[in-house]
Formats: sequence, C-alpha cells, structure tokens
Amino acid sequence: MSIEGIWVIDPVSEERVWLPYDEIPNEVRWQIFKPIGGFIYPVGQFVQLELPKVPYFIKDWLPKRGRCVIYAPPKSGKSYLSLQIARHIGSNIPVLGIPVNQGVVLIVQFELGAEILQDRLMRTHRDYPNVYVGTTFSLKIDSDGGFRMLETAMAAVEPDVLILDPLYKMIAGDENETRDMRVVIDNLDKLLEIYNCSVLVIHHPGKDLRKGGRGSSVLEDWVDSYLEMKKTSKNGEPLKVKITPKMLRHAELPPEPVVAQMDDHFEFQLVTAEDTVKDKVRAYVRSCHPGSANRGEIIASGIGSNASVQDALNGLVEEKIIERVARGEYFWASKEDGGD
Repeated sequence: MSIEGIWVIDPVSEERVWLPYDEIPNEVRWQIFKPIGGFIYPVGQFVQLELPKVPYFIKDWLPKRGRCVIYAPPKSGKSYLSLQIARHIGSNIPVLGIPVNQGVVLIVQFELGAEILQDRLMRTHRDYPNVYVGTTFSLKIDSDGGFRMLETAMAAVEPDVLILDPLYKMIAGDENETRDMRVVIDNLDKLLEIYNCSVLVIHHPGKDLRKGGRGSSVLEDWVDSYLEMKKTSKNGEPLKVKITPKMLRHAELPPEPVVAQMDDHFEFQLVTAEDTVKDKVRAYVRSCHPGSANRGEIIASGIGSNASVQDALNGLVEEKIIERVARGEYFWASKEDGGD
C-alpha cells in the first residue's frame, strides 16, 4: 500500500521531498488540505483531518451534526424532557443514565408562552448553564421570513444543539405533504451545516402511536434517531414514561426501553430494575419488621395496583422471603437483610 502524502520544499536544502500526511502537524493540515469544489477532499486527506473527537451530544440518540425526533402524545411530559435534555447537555450530566457531551443549547418553544415556559423552568429549581430559550408563535421555519428569524437567533447564540418544540407549530405548510416537509428539513440542514450543530425536534404521533410520528414519512427518513415516548402511568399517579428508540442510524437498538418517572422537580429519573413492584413490596414488608405488613396499606402507599401487589406478595411467599400469617397480613421471613 502506498504512503499518502504531498511534495514540499525543504527549507534547508530547497529540494522537493515527500512528506507523509501522518507527519504533518494537526494545526497545519487544515491549511494544506483544501477542499475542491467547495467541500470535496481526496480520501487520503479526508481521513487525516483533525475532526472533533466528540461523536455525540447524547450517546446513540443525538450524534454531533445529527438529527433526532422524539414523538409523544399530549400530556406525556415531552416538553419537560426537552428542558431536561438541554440542562444536562449544558451541564455535562448524563441524561436518564445515558452519557452526554457538553455543549451550548438553544431551545425554541413554539407552543408555550413566555410566562408558562418561565414557570416551568423555575419549578425545576435547577440552574441551566449554557442553555438559551426563546418563545415565538409566529416563526415558521418553512417561510423565508421565519427562517431568517431563526438564523438570526442561531447567529447570536451559536448553539451546539438546537431544540425545536413542537414541529406542527413551527411550519406553515402541511406536515402530511412530503413537498412541504422537504422544505422544513432542507432549512434545518442549512442551519446544521452553517452552525455545525445538532437538531432535536419534538413531535406528536398520529392516532396510532405504533405508527410513529404523524405526517410525512420523510421526517423519519431524515433523522439519525427516532424515539417514541409513551405515558405508562395512570391518572393520579406520578408521571411515568417509556422511551423506546425505534431507529438508531449509528447504533444497535437497545434490548429494553428507557423507563423513567417524573420527580418533584419536574425532571425524569431513571427507573431501574430495582424499582419493580415486587421489590417495592419486599422493601415495604421488611420495613415493618418485626411487625406485620397489611396488604391494604401496601396498596394505599401507591406501590402498585391491587393485582400487581398481590402478585408480588404471592411471589415473595413462594420464595420464602415473607410469610402469610393471616388474611392480608404478612411477616418478614428472610434471614437476609436483618431478618431473624
């Protein structure tokens, strides 16, 4: 295999010498390697370019210069999630257990007024370093004027990540028409190239969540990751969601979805395997030791439904972790974790 390089003039001997690419200092390569036709490089030069070492802003979900869509029905907490994602990227904190790389984030909110957005941010009792927000009801990214407005904001902030929430409010065209949506994604690609940023779009599904985000399929074809967010809790219960990647262009689909529950500060916290109803029932009965635990009180504590709590109790009895001593009454029986 031949060694890739260029001919240069030796400043001492003034003779032409062959200089391999890998011997050229990184800071000099950008001066030597000039694209042809505006953006084309020979492969030998392209692989030697010192490109950013950060391949993602959210591992697997949002690559650098990438595109992500999160779609969810109303009242699923998707706008809260977008604020949380922004804060975690800006603060360099893993989001829902997923590694991030720090960057500047711009959120443009098209559905909430400034007062409501401010209230949501204040209710989290969090700081938002490197995060910028703005609200607008009139900006339409598929119009010339709207695109210029957004570009002006981008030029002022120069974000690494642009979050747009939600899709249907930022377009003048028909989201069901491929031609109209093509204008939207083309304009977003312009911003991506000009500002070297990533784009995350919050979207709504159709009537059938299983069929993905509503509207033209060109949006799904455009993205690097396509994430479904679904509410799994019942009314009156703490908001719990399941986030399932439906497509990851640069990674394998995970075996299980992300399960998270909203905390008292309006951010989602990862629900781990230890947070199952069975484990919660186990912990409840143990906390009552040496006294008994009452089935009705366990259910009233909000651990789970009647059926799920009873299934958990039956399973723990079979495993001899607890003992049924009377109708609806259970004692801790295990010798582990403080049992007799």
